Parts: sequence; structure tokens; C-alpha cells
Amino acid sequence: MAQQPFILGIVGSPRKDGRTDELVTAALEGAAANDARTQKIYLVDYDVRPFTGSGGSAEAHTVCPAELSDMCEAADAIVLGAPVYFGDISGLTKDFMDTVRIGNSNGKPALGFAIAGGSGKGLISGVQSIYHWFYHRQMRAVDPTPVSRFNMEAASASLR
Repeated sequence: MAQQPFILGIVGSPRKDGRTDELVTAALEGAAANDARTQKIYLVDYDVRPFTGSGGSAEAHTVCPAELSDMCEAADAIVLGAPVYFGDISGLTKDFMDTVRIGNSNGKPALGFAIAGGSGKGLISGVQSIYHWFYHRQMRAVDPTPVSRFNMEAASASLR
């Protein structure tokens, strides 16, 4: 009997119960409906700090809480959602991406989305930032999803 895949959902918004949380939940519900084990985490619950460059890039991974790195390593796939602030993903999400330790992912599936409020400006650059990170971490990026208030319902259904 095959083991259930483990899907880790990461909410990159400092606001719990917001739109980013709602969309990560939708993606995890879809995964659970297909017999995956899921877990959702909120970056705001961890001491995610910016990398200051001290010690070079090899030291960046010492900044991220080891628990976050361990969960990302253990996951068979990752869902990452981030709000867009002033044209790109939140600083919290960027700090996480800059410091988390994920070894050669060798094609680990990764689904990302960025959600921009208001006019929706910046959602494409937000998705690009996330998928650029997936590329450099050697993940297999699937279904980039730019979201605004104008397509929230359709995006939620698609992620599910």
C-alpha cells in the first residue's frame, strides 16, 4: 500500500484568516480530497528574520528556524501563498524564501500564488518571485496562480 503524500501549506501573510489563508486552505482541501496528508503553517508563528548578509550566503540558512526547514524537507509537495504589498510578495515570505534550508529538491512539486488587493497591481510580479524561487530550489513548479479580488472565487475553485 502506497504511503500518503505529505503536502505542506505555507501562509506567507501576517494575517490569519485572510485571503491568503483561505487560498492555502482551498489548495490543501483539494490535496486532502485526493488522499494526501496536509499541514498548514503560518510564517508569522515563527521567528523568520531577514538575512543580513553576514557570513555570506552559506550562513543564510542559520537564520531560518530549523523546524521550518525540516518541514519543507519532509514535504512531498509545497503550497506557498503570499500577499502582495507594494508590487511584490510580503517581506515575511521573502525572508522565509531567502533563509529556509531545502536541499536539492529534485523536482518536488510546488504550487504558488500571490494575491493582490485593491487594483490587483503587482500580482504578476508576486507570482514571478515565488516561481523564480521554486526554479532556483529545483522544484517542479505547477499552476502559477495570480489572484486579485476580481478572480478570487475562480482562483479558490481552481486551487481546490
